[in-house]
Amino acid sequence: MNNTNGSNGEIPRDKELEDNIDDGTDNFMDDLKRSLSQQVNDTIRDEGNVSYNNNDPKIDKNDLKSEIRPVKRHLNKIIKYVVIPVMMLLILVLLLTKTNFGQSLIIRMISDYSYGKLDYETSEPEKGITEEVNQVTPDSSDKPVKNIPEKKYISNILLIGVETFEGAQNTDTMIIASLDSKNNVIKLTSLMRDLYVEIPGYKNNKLNAVYAKDGINLLYDTIETNFGLTMDGYVLVDFNDFEQIIDYLGGIDIELTRKEAEYLRTTNYISNPEYRYVEQGVQHMNGNQVLGYCRIRKVSTKTESSDFGRTQRQRIVLEAIFEKLRKKNVLQLGLIMNTIISNIDIKTDITKTDYNSYLQQAVALEKNEIKTFRVPKDDSYNSERVLIGRYNQEVLVPKSWEDTETMIHDFIYGSNTQK
Repeated sequence: MNNTNGSNGEIPRDKELEDNIDDGTDNFMDDLKRSLSQQVNDTIRDEGNVSYNNNDPKIDKNDLKSEIRPVKRHLNKIIKYVVIPVMMLLILVLLLTKTNFGQSLIIRMISDYSYGKLDYETSEPEKGITEEVNQVTPDSSDKPVKNIPEKKYISNILLIGVETFEGAQNTDTMIIASLDSKNNVIKLTSLMRDLYVEIPGYKNNKLNAVYAKDGINLLYDTIETNFGLTMDGYVLVDFNDFEQIIDYLGGIDIELTRKEAEYLRTTNYISNPEYRYVEQGVQHMNGNQVLGYCRIRKVSTKTESSDFGRTQRQRIVLEAIFEKLRKKNVLQLGLIMNTIISNIDIKTDITKTDYNSYLQQAVALEKNEIKTFRVPKDDSYNSERVLIGRYNQEVLVPKSWEDTETMIHDFIYGSNTQK
């Protein structure tokens, strides 16, 4: 594996943070052993370095017993006040970290603590400036009647990446994370930002322009109107904060194609020139590198190109993040979450109870239990140019809204969804 976090050989901040977290957990037992051994040695030394040579005729047995007695008393005190409490603490730690009940208790404590640091927000953000003009809208007669499945064990969380431009907050990343507690699976559905959608109370526009018009509630309504899906909450992060999150995680592993590596080396998509030297193959990438990777559009992945490739890279990054977190124990997860939430502005409307439930589900995930999907699917849309504002812009229009809704529901809820 190649390490590309700089050319000066220094360990970057994100790697130091990861090492500190891992070392703090792995060296716990070693520290206890050294401490106990030192205390016993100090006690024996302080009592006069007693010699136990039974063949020495000059040593009186009564004197020997009198010298040993205080040593025994001190050792008994160490056992009573140090060894036994430490053993009880170790048993408690094992119960908390190795049993389902203990892990659940720790996760709840982490959840209660970290939730207070989130930016819980239900009010609308400041509207951006969007110029509306008359424009031709695609035929919406094909729009389906809302058929929203009722499956209580599936929760849909909208993950939003925002980039602020000229006062408007465009949601250039929109991924629905569906948590299936029954089957213990997470499904990631990418919504293409150039989808031309019906917006309640507004003219048709690209999906990524909705949030800037009237906030999260309008985005919820738009998703429900066009795809027949209700959201159970959202998590919003600015692109610049996303970069820091990757660093706090200690970086992630991403596999680059030859063309992707060459593109990142020769452009400014990786904004810090120090980190631009990347190679083909699996790379351990920091936040600045990952953000540049996520924004690539002009180079295809192995299977996708243009904006479709960009959304595929976003899903790849999310999978890499989940894989990184999956390898951590609950104590390490708690430290990482506290660091991220204490330093990053994360907006959400998820309640405290639901937040705890979602966290429990995420920790319970095993490998290969993350599935991905993209809307629109290949061969299910047309590329058209429509007038938006003062310019003709290229948009994606599904050939059949009903088929599009069915595909999304089949992926999230299963092909036997009752409608």
